[in-house]
Amino acid sequence: MLALLTLWLGSAHALGADPWANWRSADSTHFRVHYRGEQRAQAENVARAAERAYARISPALQWVPSGRIELVVYSEFDVANGFSTPLPYNLVGAFLAPPDGELLDNSPWLDLLLTHELVHAIHLDKVRSAPGVLRMIFGRVAWFFPNVFQPPWAMEGLATWFEGAQDGGVAAAATLGRGRLYGPNYEGWLRAEQARGFLKLNELNSDGRALPLAKSYLYGGYFFDFLARRYGRAAVGQFVENYSGNIVPRFHSNPREATGKAMDELWDEFLADLDTQVTQRASALRAQPEVLGRALDKVHFDIPSVASLPDGRTLAVLDDGVGATELVQFDTFGRRQVLATLGGMAARLDANARGELLITQADLCNTHYLGSDLYRWDAQGGSVQRLTHCAHLRRATQAGERILALQLDAGRTRLVSLDRNGADLRPVYTPPEGSDLVDLAASADGQRVQLIERQAGDWRIVELDLAPPGAAARRLFEGNTPIHSLRATAQGLEFIAAHEGVTNVWRLAGGRLQRLTHSHTGVVAHGGSLADGSLATVVIAADGYRLHRQEQAAALQTLALAGGQALRLANAGWSPAVPASSAAAASAPVAAAAAPAPAAPATSPAAAQPAGTASAPALGEDRRYLPLTSMYPRSWWPLITSDRGLTAYGASTNGSDALGWHQYALAFQWETSQREAVGALEYLWLNSQMLSLQRTITPLAWRDRGSSKYDTLAYERHTQAQWLSTLPVLQRLQRRVNLGIGAAFDRIEVIQTEPESRRTARNDKLAAALIDYDSRESNWWSEGANRGLRASLLYETYQPFLSREEKAAGTGYDGHVIRADLRGYVPLGRSVLALRHTEARASGRTRPYQLGGATDPQLQLGYTLNSRDLSLRGYSGDDAALVGQSARVSSVEWRTPLADIDRHGMVPPLGINRLSGAVFFDIGGAWNVGASKPASYYRGVGVELLGELKLLYALGLNLRLGVARGLDEPKDTVGYLSFGRAF
Repeated sequence: MLALLTLWLGSAHALGADPWANWRSADSTHFRVHYRGEQRAQAENVARAAERAYARISPALQWVPSGRIELVVYSEFDVANGFSTPLPYNLVGAFLAPPDGELLDNSPWLDLLLTHELVHAIHLDKVRSAPGVLRMIFGRVAWFFPNVFQPPWAMEGLATWFEGAQDGGVAAAATLGRGRLYGPNYEGWLRAEQARGFLKLNELNSDGRALPLAKSYLYGGYFFDFLARRYGRAAVGQFVENYSGNIVPRFHSNPREATGKAMDELWDEFLADLDTQVTQRASALRAQPEVLGRALDKVHFDIPSVASLPDGRTLAVLDDGVGATELVQFDTFGRRQVLATLGGMAARLDANARGELLITQADLCNTHYLGSDLYRWDAQGGSVQRLTHCAHLRRATQAGERILALQLDAGRTRLVSLDRNGADLRPVYTPPEGSDLVDLAASADGQRVQLIERQAGDWRIVELDLAPPGAAARRLFEGNTPIHSLRATAQGLEFIAAHEGVTNVWRLAGGRLQRLTHSHTGVVAHGGSLADGSLATVVIAADGYRLHRQEQAAALQTLALAGGQALRLANAGWSPAVPASSAAAASAPVAAAAAPAPAAPATSPAAAQPAGTASAPALGEDRRYLPLTSMYPRSWWPLITSDRGLTAYGASTNGSDALGWHQYALAFQWETSQREAVGALEYLWLNSQMLSLQRTITPLAWRDRGSSKYDTLAYERHTQAQWLSTLPVLQRLQRRVNLGIGAAFDRIEVIQTEPESRRTARNDKLAAALIDYDSRESNWWSEGANRGLRASLLYETYQPFLSREEKAAGTGYDGHVIRADLRGYVPLGRSVLALRHTEARASGRTRPYQLGGATDPQLQLGYTLNSRDLSLRGYSGDDAALVGQSARVSSVEWRTPLADIDRHGMVPPLGINRLSGAVFFDIGGAWNVGASKPASYYRGVGVELLGELKLLYALGLNLRLGVARGLDEPKDTVGYLSFGRAF
């Protein structure tokens, strides 16, 4: 998956397909495509790219998925990305935003995206042998998808390798700059990894916190390239074929049939080959010392942008992986000062000659969108002010008294102009069909704008006159390699380009092209040269990125643009070294050695067709999107339970529609002795409307007839129903506010069957309203949420459902409960001080609270109505002294990472990532109506060990092992094993 986008937006709402848009559907040969009605043309292009990719991948992997693949075309996200999942059916999502950053290469974007995601779709769907038979019986049950249960690097690596494994293979693709393997970013990371030491196999298997973030893509892609070069492309097919028949993961022995080696031995061979390859390709590069100037700061998790002010100060966006992303200033002596905290994603900076700073960053807007907007740094007020809302402006620069920006619209880019306050948006220039605008710069007087324009492998810098408008664009430069980070300086236009396998800063001035830096890894951002010749850059480093500053950015290499002919920046040095003995094998199809010959060659004629070619398959008839066409059940699983005379038989299933609007899970059983229907139904609409129904029966008394046979004398029937509807009133990455209303029904019946039939019942019926505020944040290396606040207020009342008979008899619940939950997090380096206070106040007759235990459903599972359990560690949870209609509990907890173990074994396939510890103090008490506070408080202290376990490579399990000691009677020492953090 191309760095699958996952954003936590609280428990009420999540990003997704806008339900209020005009969604349509149409079929191609192998896909059912879902798109907005006004984006039919984009959907056609996506369908054609998908069919081209399918024609290559399905024969190569020797697998044809049954039925059409659901393909959703999104324009809700201003990021280039996609996803693929085989459950509950084959579903692929394609984001229309053109590529940026790591994904900039010479491939047609949709072909790169769909190739990667369809490798996932077909690879994960592939099955044979025993799991194939079981899937025929039970349907699409997760356990019968063998390729899901393997290390992420094997899945991502195969898809990344396939990006270039066609049209002559990775070597040929690398010389054309297509696919990420042997591209400048991956080669730069590899050189940084070599300097630090390559990752061991068990560390990569764990997919832990080691950097780079794209390690699964990086190592996995180069591994499959090694496998194809050393053992032939058929070995890749055999690797996939073997694993597709596993009923339990057998990753260690999987490559033995294709290579004669187990996985650990093959990995050592791969790393040795990788070390040789990297050394060979980097020899000429490393022969010259780096020219980057001095390092200004430590290595950071990310430094997405840097800018230089006219007085020599350097501004940078710094993310250390622990705390909030910060806007930091470095003076000419290298002294740092934090100016502000930035709340959006991937902030970009632009400074003008007056020292004014413009910021572009992405944030949530209109609930379902991740949109880029403009902000301005107010130096006097010391704050960041928002200028636009949901304007989808990816890049921006200040041009005189106006702002020029690149606007995204359903996959297309255009140049727009705004006033300095972000208003008065006007279109300026739209590139030709099939071209994207990557970056921009402008003259200080605002008279001219320079643009990076890209069409597949052709990259151009063009210039437009803004006054008077309407003049034709002038071509200043063109090349065949990605260029980005355009800056207009007094010395000329400066940008980052890849030449001979490494990215550096180049300057275009006076008909000459000058290289200003020499990096052994790669420059990923720069601030543009100042008048004094200084230049700030961001460089790939081991474990992240480092900020540098050159005092004098002199020309290290000069290339003339003779006779007006545009320079072609050659990609020399990108091609891998292929041993002569492997050359023939490297060109063979990617098919399993024991599999029948493919129906078509791995590289089909369609693969060479550019995006949008008329002869490629088009979409069929347009129709309204109908969720029912995809949400019907695709699997079932038998359910058999037996408990002291009560035996029930049934099955479970689940499903969702292609756009994710409707999700459900159903379990139904029939109990044979008492003839009772039991089970559960959960339904979720738009991630905000939830309905839950559940019925269980539990034996209370029985007669033992021996041989594990029982007669049930009495049992409890428990029927529960809950409805909760939430509405987001504020959705930002840093702040989320939701309102909600709901109702709950809880009926408990005690049924006696012998010696005579008798039944008693108790009903709880209530209505509820809530408000929830969430500003929690976390980072890659932090211990869970490490800053911010979660506050919720829940009001529950039994009054609306109190019957006249109950009211007259004075029975049943007729009161109200207000519960407030506050959770705060204070960062202490990588540790965090976590604070919690829960206060529940009741009036009238209400169901009482029980304090004790280590689990609070409201804090750990989300909104749960009519829940009356409050955790108070150190007490068992059944003490009468800790029961009351009102209650309060407070906790102070210090959590700290102990070790990022990040190891996953293969035999057995078990692992552990982070191990953390916690020390806590709890205090609480309960009281009934008539009192104002507890008669006594009960205190508990203890320690917990939190482990991030990994099972079968794919299943994460956060376990909490604790021991708590109650300090007040009835004091006790309680040990427990639970899931997740306490709060």
